[in-house]
Amino acid sequence: MSQKLVSVIIPNYNSFEFIKETLDSVFNQTYKNIELIIVDDGSSDGSFEYIESLDTSYLQLIRNESKGACAARNFGLSLAKGDYIQFLDADDLLGHDKIEAQVKLLENFENRVAVCSTEHFYESQQKEIVSDKPFMFSTSQPKNFLLNLYGADGEHHDMVAQHAWLTPRAVIDKAGTWDESLIKDQDGEFFCRVAMASEGICYAKNVLCYYRKHDQIGSISSGKSEKHLDSQLQAQNSKFEQLNTDENSNAFKTAMALQYKIIGIDAYPENKAIYKDALTRVVQNGGSDYEPVLGGRFIEYIKATFGWKTAKSLSVFVHKHIKR
Repeated sequence: MSQKLVSVIIPNYNSFEFIKETLDSVFNQTYKNIELIIVDDGSSDGSFEYIESLDTSYLQLIRNESKGACAARNFGLSLAKGDYIQFLDADDLLGHDKIEAQVKLLENFENRVAVCSTEHFYESQQKEIVSDKPFMFSTSQPKNFLLNLYGADGEHHDMVAQHAWLTPRAVIDKAGTWDESLIKDQDGEFFCRVAMASEGICYAKNVLCYYRKHDQIGSISSGKSEKHLDSQLQAQNSKFEQLNTDENSNAFKTAMALQYKIIGIDAYPENKAIYKDALTRVVQNGGSDYEPVLGGRFIEYIKATFGWKTAKSLSVFVHKHIKR
């Protein structure tokens, strides 16, 4: 196997609680030709000082204060010398052979990108949740891969974690950098462009990365504020433009209608403008019967009896009342 350089880029902001475990998952990779670039966004919890104390010759630590994670990734990318790029958040983990397995695959497919499945976990990796395997396959048709992921059957859909990808630098140069105006689904928007700029997907079987979930209310990934929902809508609009390349296929319309409906449901009832915009786009793409789980048994009963709008309004009311 060739020893092409892999650049691992990590944005860091107050990640002291998790950064050692994350860095260990990089240091313990079976693939050794790695440069590690950590861009700190103004940490004040000691994580910058901890990283600075590490005696690792291939680690670069740079400050890029108060500019956000996407800007940190772009700054890291501007410094990277690697043939392949591995993005990794400061609280997530790589399986020990993740990079090696994907480099082996990409050696035979120069302009493809590689993915693997992701285990979602909270404080430990004992409760395994790997939901994306049915959506993972190797293909020379990246659009088909993405539409399958986004819900081409009108019901089933999933996501690919950003650190599940390994991407040739040449493909990223073609796709463009991270959109620094986005604060939610920025990784989905970026890797949609990356996949569409590639010549296909290589799926590394029996390889995992690990996505840490947090119980805290208010994390970016679970944000339902107007600015988060607007970012989600703008990211989805970008995906629509990227995928609407040659034909208005049923798979395209179905997947797009499902994704816009998810945003509309997330926005209802508190962000009516985003809700109306999203639902208009659902109708434009032929409609969608998709309805996600909105709560426990009682809320689901209300949804089945009175519809998702009533159930969502009740769920929001109960959540506000409990918070008070």
